[in-house]
Amino acid sequence: MSAYVILIVYILLLWCVTKKGTVLYTVGNVKSECSNFFVFMSFLAIFLLSALRNKTVGVDTVSYIKYYEAVREMSWEGLIKGEWDHHFFTTEKGFMILEKICGDLMVPTQLFIALCAGIFVYGIYKLASTYIEGNVIVSVFSFLAVGSYLLSINVLRQGIGVGLCCIAWVELKKGNLKRFVIGVLLACTFHVSCCVFFLAVIFEKIPAGRKSIIISTIVMMVVGFVGAAFLPIILRWFPVYAVRYGNGRWKINEANGIVIVWFIVLAIILLSAFRLDWSKKEHHIDFEVMLFSLCYVSINIIGLSFDGAQRLSMLFQPFLILLFSKSCGLWSGATKSIYTTGVVAGMIVLFLKAASTAQYAYLPFWA
Repeated sequence: MSAYVILIVYILLLWCVTKKGTVLYTVGNVKSECSNFFVFMSFLAIFLLSALRNKTVGVDTVSYIKYYEAVREMSWEGLIKGEWDHHFFTTEKGFMILEKICGDLMVPTQLFIALCAGIFVYGIYKLASTYIEGNVIVSVFSFLAVGSYLLSINVLRQGIGVGLCCIAWVELKKGNLKRFVIGVLLACTFHVSCCVFFLAVIFEKIPAGRKSIIISTIVMMVVGFVGAAFLPIILRWFPVYAVRYGNGRWKINEANGIVIVWFIVLAIILLSAFRLDWSKKEHHIDFEVMLFSLCYVSINIIGLSFDGAQRLSMLFQPFLILLFSKSCGLWSGATKSIYTTGVVAGMIVLFLKAASTAQYAYLPFWA
Protein backbone atom coordinates (compact mmCIF):
# COMPACT_ATOMS: atom_id res chain seq x y z
CA MET A 1 0.00 0.00 0.00
CA SER A 2 2.89 2.37 0.77
CA ALA A 3 3.93 2.43 -2.90
CA TYR A 4 0.46 3.61 -3.95
CA VAL A 5 0.43 6.27 -1.21
CA ILE A 6 3.85 7.50 -2.35
CA LEU A 7 2.53 7.73 -5.92
CA ILE A 8 -0.42 9.84 -4.77
CA VAL A 9 1.81 12.14 -2.69
CA TYR A 10 4.20 12.51 -5.64
CA ILE A 11 1.38 13.54 -8.01
CA LEU A 12 -0.02 16.03 -5.48
CA LEU A 13 3.42 17.57 -4.89
CA LEU A 14 4.06 17.73 -8.63
CA TRP A 15 0.73 19.50 -9.07
CA CYS A 16 1.69 22.09 -6.45
CA VAL A 17 5.23 22.60 -7.75
CA THR A 18 3.96 23.15 -11.30
CA LYS A 19 1.39 25.73 -10.17
CA LYS A 20 -1.65 23.50 -10.30
CA GLY A 21 -0.42 21.39 -13.18
CA THR A 22 0.82 24.19 -15.45
CA VAL A 23 4.33 25.21 -16.39
CA LEU A 24 5.03 28.77 -17.52
CA TYR A 25 7.56 29.31 -20.31
CA THR A 26 8.58 32.12 -22.65
CA VAL A 27 9.37 31.89 -26.35
CA GLY A 28 10.73 35.22 -27.52
CA ASN A 29 8.47 37.76 -25.89
CA VAL A 30 5.45 35.47 -25.74
CA LYS A 31 4.53 33.88 -22.39
CA SER A 32 2.67 30.59 -22.51
CA GLU A 33 1.35 27.86 -20.22
CA CYS A 34 1.78 24.11 -20.66
CA SER A 35 0.00 21.37 -18.70
CA ASN A 36 1.50 18.46 -20.63
CA PHE A 37 4.62 18.35 -18.44
CA PHE A 38 2.53 17.54 -15.38
CA VAL A 39 0.55 14.90 -17.27
CA PHE A 40 3.72 13.34 -18.73
CA MET A 41 5.57 13.18 -15.40
CA SER A 42 2.50 11.76 -13.65
CA PHE A 43 1.98 9.06 -16.28
CA LEU A 44 5.71 8.25 -16.19
CA ALA A 45 5.50 7.55 -12.46
CA ILE A 46 2.33 5.52 -12.97
CA PHE A 47 4.08 3.48 -15.67
CA LEU A 48 7.15 2.82 -13.49
CA LEU A 49 4.97 1.52 -10.66
CA SER A 50 3.46 -1.04 -13.01
CA ALA A 51 6.68 -1.87 -14.85
CA LEU A 52 8.74 -2.51 -11.72
CA ARG A 53 6.18 -4.65 -9.92
CA ASN A 54 6.97 -8.08 -8.54
CA LYS A 55 5.43 -11.15 -10.16
CA THR A 56 3.23 -11.50 -7.08
CA VAL A 57 1.38 -8.25 -7.88
CA GLY A 58 -1.74 -9.13 -9.84
CA VAL A 59 -3.27 -12.59 -9.85
CA ASP A 60 -2.38 -13.33 -13.49
CA THR A 61 1.17 -11.94 -13.57
CA VAL A 62 2.76 -15.27 -12.62
CA SER A 63 0.84 -17.01 -15.41
CA TYR A 64 1.98 -14.46 -18.00
CA ILE A 65 5.59 -15.00 -16.95
CA LYS A 66 5.14 -18.75 -17.26
CA TYR A 67 3.60 -18.47 -20.73
CA TYR A 68 6.25 -16.01 -21.90
CA GLU A 69 9.02 -18.42 -20.96
CA ALA A 70 7.17 -21.28 -22.68
CA VAL A 71 6.57 -19.35 -25.93
CA ARG A 72 10.22 -18.32 -25.95
CA GLU A 73 11.16 -21.99 -26.27
CA MET A 74 8.76 -22.70 -29.13
CA SER A 75 9.74 -22.71 -32.78
CA TRP A 76 8.23 -20.10 -35.11
CA GLU A 77 6.67 -22.87 -37.18
CA GLY A 78 5.04 -24.41 -34.12
CA LEU A 79 3.74 -21.04 -32.97
CA ILE A 80 2.16 -20.15 -36.32
CA LYS A 81 0.63 -23.60 -36.77
CA GLY A 82 -0.87 -23.51 -33.30
CA GLU A 83 1.14 -26.36 -31.80
CA TRP A 84 0.45 -25.35 -28.21
CA ASP A 85 -1.90 -26.35 -25.45
CA HIS A 86 -5.03 -24.22 -25.94
CA HIS A 87 -5.73 -24.47 -22.25
CA PHE A 88 -2.62 -22.48 -21.45
CA PHE A 89 -1.97 -20.21 -24.42
CA THR A 90 -4.01 -17.43 -25.94
CA THR A 91 -5.50 -17.98 -29.38
CA GLU A 92 -4.68 -14.37 -30.34
CA LYS A 93 -1.50 -14.61 -32.37
CA GLY A 94 -0.46 -10.98 -31.94
CA PHE A 95 0.45 -11.39 -28.30
CA MET A 96 2.25 -14.68 -28.91
CA ILE A 97 4.25 -13.17 -31.77
CA LEU A 98 5.26 -10.30 -29.48
CA GLU A 99 6.31 -12.85 -26.86
CA LYS A 100 8.29 -14.81 -29.45
CA ILE A 101 10.08 -11.74 -30.84
CA CYS A 102 11.02 -10.60 -27.35
CA GLY A 103 12.08 -14.14 -26.47
CA ASP A 104 14.35 -14.43 -29.52
CA LEU A 105 15.90 -11.06 -28.61
CA MET A 106 16.59 -12.43 -25.11
CA VAL A 107 14.41 -9.77 -23.49
CA PRO A 108 14.28 -10.46 -19.73
CA THR A 109 10.90 -11.32 -18.27
CA GLN A 110 10.72 -8.13 -16.22
CA LEU A 111 11.47 -6.01 -19.28
CA PHE A 112 8.71 -7.81 -21.17
CA ILE A 113 6.23 -6.95 -18.41
CA ALA A 114 7.47 -3.34 -18.59
CA LEU A 115 6.93 -3.34 -22.36
CA CYS A 116 3.32 -4.50 -21.96
CA ALA A 117 2.72 -1.87 -19.28
CA GLY A 118 4.34 0.76 -21.50
CA ILE A 119 2.06 0.10 -24.48
CA PHE A 120 -1.02 0.34 -22.27
CA VAL A 121 0.02 3.47 -20.36
CA TYR A 122 1.24 5.22 -23.51
CA GLY A 123 -2.12 4.62 -25.21
CA ILE A 124 -3.96 6.18 -22.28
CA TYR A 125 -1.45 9.03 -22.12
CA LYS A 126 -1.92 9.71 -25.84
CA LEU A 127 -5.68 9.86 -25.37
CA ALA A 128 -5.57 11.99 -22.23
CA SER A 129 -2.87 14.45 -23.29
CA THR A 130 -4.63 15.06 -26.61
CA TYR A 131 -8.15 15.64 -25.31
CA ILE A 132 -7.90 16.66 -21.66
CA GLU A 133 -10.02 19.70 -20.88
CA GLY A 134 -10.36 21.11 -17.39
CA ASN A 135 -8.32 20.29 -14.32
CA VAL A 136 -5.46 17.96 -15.23
CA ILE A 137 -5.21 16.50 -11.74
CA VAL A 138 -8.76 15.18 -12.12
CA SER A 139 -7.67 13.33 -15.25
CA VAL A 140 -4.64 11.72 -13.62
CA PHE A 141 -6.51 10.47 -10.56
CA SER A 142 -9.44 9.36 -12.72
CA PHE A 143 -6.99 7.16 -14.60
CA LEU A 144 -5.82 5.56 -11.37
CA ALA A 145 -9.30 5.02 -9.95
CA VAL A 146 -11.60 4.29 -12.89
CA GLY A 147 -9.34 4.35 -15.96
CA SER A 148 -8.51 0.61 -15.90
CA TYR A 149 -4.99 1.08 -14.45
CA LEU A 150 -5.16 -1.59 -11.74
CA LEU A 151 -7.00 -3.96 -14.06
CA SER A 152 -4.15 -3.65 -16.59
CA ILE A 153 -1.80 -5.18 -14.01
CA ASN A 154 -3.84 -8.37 -14.23
CA VAL A 155 -4.69 -8.56 -17.92
CA LEU A 156 -1.60 -7.81 -19.99
CA ARG A 157 -3.07 -8.86 -23.33
CA GLN A 158 -6.24 -6.85 -22.98
CA GLY A 159 -4.23 -3.94 -21.58
CA ILE A 160 -2.17 -3.80 -24.77
CA GLY A 161 -5.36 -4.01 -26.82
CA VAL A 162 -6.91 -1.10 -24.91
CA GLY A 163 -3.77 0.99 -25.37
CA LEU A 164 -3.75 0.34 -29.12
CA CYS A 165 -7.47 1.19 -29.37
CA CYS A 166 -6.91 4.52 -27.62
CA ILE A 167 -4.12 5.40 -30.05
CA ALA A 168 -6.36 4.33 -32.94
CA TRP A 169 -9.20 6.58 -31.72
CA VAL A 170 -6.89 9.59 -31.65
CA GLU A 171 -6.05 8.81 -35.28
CA LEU A 172 -9.76 8.53 -36.11
CA LYS A 173 -10.36 12.00 -34.65
CA LYS A 174 -7.58 13.29 -36.90
CA GLY A 175 -9.46 11.91 -39.90
CA ASN A 176 -7.20 8.88 -40.41
CA LEU A 177 -9.82 6.15 -40.81
CA LYS A 178 -7.36 3.65 -42.31
CA ARG A 179 -4.99 4.03 -39.38
CA PHE A 180 -7.91 3.58 -37.01
CA VAL A 181 -9.01 0.35 -38.72
CA ILE A 182 -5.45 -1.00 -38.80
CA GLY A 183 -4.95 -0.05 -35.16
CA VAL A 184 -8.12 -1.78 -33.95
CA LEU A 185 -7.45 -4.88 -36.07
CA LEU A 186 -3.95 -5.03 -34.56
CA ALA A 187 -5.51 -4.70 -31.10
CA CYS A 188 -7.79 -7.64 -31.93
CA THR A 189 -4.72 -9.84 -32.44
CA PHE A 190 -3.96 -9.22 -28.75
CA HIS A 191 -7.53 -9.54 -27.47
CA VAL A 192 -10.43 -10.29 -29.80
CA SER A 193 -12.84 -8.30 -27.61
CA CYS A 194 -11.28 -5.16 -29.10
CA CYS A 195 -13.49 -5.68 -32.16
CA VAL A 196 -16.22 -3.98 -30.09
CA PHE A 197 -14.25 -0.76 -30.44
CA PHE A 198 -15.39 -0.42 -34.06
CA LEU A 199 -18.44 1.17 -32.40
CA ALA A 200 -16.33 4.33 -32.49
CA VAL A 201 -17.05 4.70 -36.21
CA ILE A 202 -20.80 4.49 -35.54
CA PHE A 203 -20.60 6.94 -32.64
CA GLU A 204 -18.81 9.41 -34.89
CA LYS A 205 -21.77 9.43 -37.30
CA ILE A 206 -24.54 9.92 -34.71
CA PRO A 207 -25.69 13.56 -34.55
CA ALA A 208 -24.77 15.10 -31.20
CA GLY A 209 -27.56 16.68 -29.19
CA ARG A 210 -29.70 16.56 -26.09
CA LYS A 211 -32.24 14.21 -27.65
CA SER A 212 -29.54 11.79 -28.82
CA ILE A 213 -28.03 11.67 -25.34
CA ILE A 214 -31.33 10.97 -23.63
CA ILE A 215 -32.24 8.24 -26.12
CA SER A 216 -28.75 6.71 -25.89
CA THR A 217 -28.92 6.69 -22.09
CA ILE A 218 -32.26 4.87 -22.14
CA VAL A 219 -31.05 2.36 -24.76
CA MET A 220 -27.81 1.62 -22.90
CA MET A 221 -29.64 1.08 -19.61
CA VAL A 222 -32.05 -1.33 -21.28
CA VAL A 223 -29.10 -3.18 -22.83
CA GLY A 224 -27.48 -3.32 -19.40
CA PHE A 225 -30.45 -5.02 -17.81
CA VAL A 226 -31.34 -7.45 -20.63
CA GLY A 227 -27.98 -7.90 -22.35
CA ALA A 228 -26.97 -10.94 -20.30
CA ALA A 229 -29.70 -12.92 -22.05
CA PHE A 230 -28.23 -12.21 -25.50
CA LEU A 231 -24.51 -12.54 -24.77
CA PRO A 232 -24.46 -16.36 -25.16
CA ILE A 233 -25.82 -15.90 -28.69
CA ILE A 234 -23.09 -13.38 -29.56
CA LEU A 235 -20.38 -15.55 -28.00
CA ARG A 236 -21.21 -18.38 -30.38
CA TRP A 237 -19.07 -16.46 -32.89
CA PHE A 238 -16.15 -16.60 -30.42
CA PRO A 239 -15.93 -20.25 -29.23
CA VAL A 240 -12.90 -19.70 -26.99
CA TYR A 241 -14.64 -16.94 -25.04
CA ALA A 242 -17.93 -18.85 -25.02
CA VAL A 243 -16.11 -21.38 -22.84
CA ARG A 244 -14.35 -18.82 -20.67
CA TYR A 245 -17.23 -16.46 -19.90
CA GLY A 246 -20.72 -16.98 -18.56
CA ASN A 247 -20.01 -20.44 -17.19
CA GLY A 248 -19.05 -19.65 -13.63
CA ARG A 249 -15.29 -19.50 -14.19
CA TRP A 250 -15.12 -15.86 -13.11
CA LYS A 251 -16.31 -14.46 -9.81
CA ILE A 252 -19.25 -12.08 -10.14
CA ASN A 253 -18.48 -9.06 -7.99
CA GLU A 254 -21.24 -7.17 -6.26
CA ALA A 255 -21.72 -3.55 -7.26
CA ASN A 256 -21.07 -2.17 -3.77
CA GLY A 257 -19.50 1.30 -3.86
CA ILE A 258 -18.86 1.31 -7.61
CA VAL A 259 -22.57 1.86 -8.21
CA ILE A 260 -21.99 5.39 -6.90
CA VAL A 261 -19.54 5.94 -9.76
CA TRP A 262 -22.18 4.71 -12.22
CA PHE A 263 -24.71 7.21 -10.93
CA ILE A 264 -22.15 10.02 -11.03
CA VAL A 265 -21.27 9.13 -14.64
CA LEU A 266 -24.95 9.17 -15.61
CA ALA A 267 -25.49 12.44 -13.77
CA ILE A 268 -22.57 14.11 -15.57
CA ILE A 269 -23.86 12.89 -18.93
CA LEU A 270 -27.41 14.13 -18.35
CA LEU A 271 -26.21 17.43 -16.90
CA SER A 272 -23.91 17.94 -19.91
CA ALA A 273 -26.86 17.26 -22.21
CA PHE A 274 -28.57 20.37 -20.89
CA ARG A 275 -25.51 22.56 -20.25
CA LEU A 276 -23.51 22.24 -23.50
CA ASP A 277 -24.24 24.15 -26.68
CA TRP A 278 -24.73 21.34 -29.17
CA SER A 279 -24.74 23.71 -32.13
CA LYS A 280 -20.94 23.85 -31.79
CA LYS A 281 -19.26 21.07 -33.75
CA GLU A 282 -16.36 20.79 -31.29
CA HIS A 283 -18.74 19.31 -28.73
CA HIS A 284 -19.22 16.18 -30.81
CA ILE A 285 -16.15 14.68 -29.14
CA ASP A 286 -17.85 15.31 -25.78
CA PHE A 287 -20.86 13.44 -27.14
CA GLU A 288 -18.73 10.47 -28.20
CA VAL A 289 -17.04 10.39 -24.80
CA MET A 290 -20.50 10.22 -23.23
CA LEU A 291 -21.48 7.30 -25.46
CA PHE A 292 -18.33 5.39 -24.50
CA SER A 293 -19.04 6.13 -20.84
CA LEU A 294 -22.58 4.80 -21.23
CA CYS A 295 -21.13 1.62 -22.72
CA TYR A 296 -18.95 1.29 -19.62
CA VAL A 297 -21.92 1.51 -17.26
CA SER A 298 -24.09 -0.77 -19.40
CA ILE A 299 -21.48 -3.52 -19.63
CA ASN A 300 -20.81 -3.38 -15.91
CA ILE A 301 -24.51 -3.88 -15.23
CA ILE A 302 -24.45 -6.93 -17.52
CA GLY A 303 -21.45 -8.17 -15.56
CA LEU A 304 -23.56 -8.36 -12.41
CA SER A 305 -25.32 -11.43 -13.84
CA PHE A 306 -22.92 -12.69 -16.54
CA ASP A 307 -19.47 -13.57 -15.22
CA GLY A 308 -16.55 -12.19 -17.20
CA ALA A 309 -18.60 -9.57 -19.08
CA GLN A 310 -17.28 -6.79 -16.86
CA ARG A 311 -13.84 -7.22 -18.41
CA LEU A 312 -15.21 -5.85 -21.68
CA SER A 313 -15.80 -2.52 -19.94
CA MET A 314 -12.02 -2.04 -19.82
CA LEU A 315 -12.19 -0.86 -23.43
CA PHE A 316 -14.35 2.08 -22.43
CA GLN A 317 -12.91 2.97 -19.03
CA PRO A 318 -10.24 5.32 -20.45
CA PHE A 319 -13.00 7.62 -21.67
CA LEU A 320 -14.10 8.17 -18.08
CA ILE A 321 -10.84 10.11 -17.74
CA LEU A 322 -12.05 12.56 -20.37
CA LEU A 323 -15.60 12.59 -19.01
CA PHE A 324 -14.53 13.63 -15.51
CA SER A 325 -12.01 16.11 -16.91
CA LYS A 326 -14.58 17.74 -19.18
CA SER A 327 -17.17 17.80 -16.40
CA CYS A 328 -15.09 20.42 -14.55
CA GLY A 329 -16.11 22.88 -17.26
CA LEU A 330 -19.76 22.57 -16.23
CA TRP A 331 -19.06 24.63 -13.11
CA SER A 332 -17.46 27.97 -12.32
CA GLY A 333 -16.07 29.92 -9.39
CA ALA A 334 -16.18 28.41 -5.91
CA THR A 335 -18.53 25.66 -7.08
CA LYS A 336 -15.92 24.47 -9.56
CA SER A 337 -13.22 24.37 -6.87
CA ILE A 338 -15.46 22.40 -4.52
CA TYR A 339 -16.45 20.01 -7.30
CA THR A 340 -12.84 19.46 -8.42
CA THR A 341 -11.64 18.88 -4.87
CA GLY A 342 -14.47 16.44 -4.25
CA VAL A 343 -13.74 14.46 -7.42
CA VAL A 344 -10.00 14.26 -6.69
CA ALA A 345 -10.62 13.18 -3.07
CA GLY A 346 -13.18 10.61 -4.20
CA MET A 347 -10.85 9.18 -6.83
CA ILE A 348 -7.99 8.88 -4.33
CA VAL A 349 -10.20 7.01 -1.86
CA LEU A 350 -11.54 4.73 -4.61
CA PHE A 351 -8.02 3.99 -5.88
CA LEU A 352 -6.64 3.21 -2.43
CA LYS A 353 -9.62 1.01 -1.62
CA ALA A 354 -9.13 -1.02 -4.82
CA ALA A 355 -5.35 -1.18 -4.33
CA SER A 356 -5.73 -2.44 -0.76
CA THR A 357 -6.92 -5.87 -1.91
CA ALA A 358 -4.51 -8.77 -1.54
CA GLN A 359 -3.86 -9.20 -5.26
CA TYR A 360 -2.44 -5.68 -5.56
CA ALA A 361 -0.22 -5.81 -2.45
CA TYR A 362 2.83 -4.07 -3.90
CA LEU A 363 6.37 -5.37 -3.99
CA PRO A 364 9.10 -4.27 -6.44
CA PHE A 365 10.60 -6.97 -8.67
CA TRP A 366 13.86 -7.02 -6.72
CA ALA A 367 12.13 -7.83 -3.41
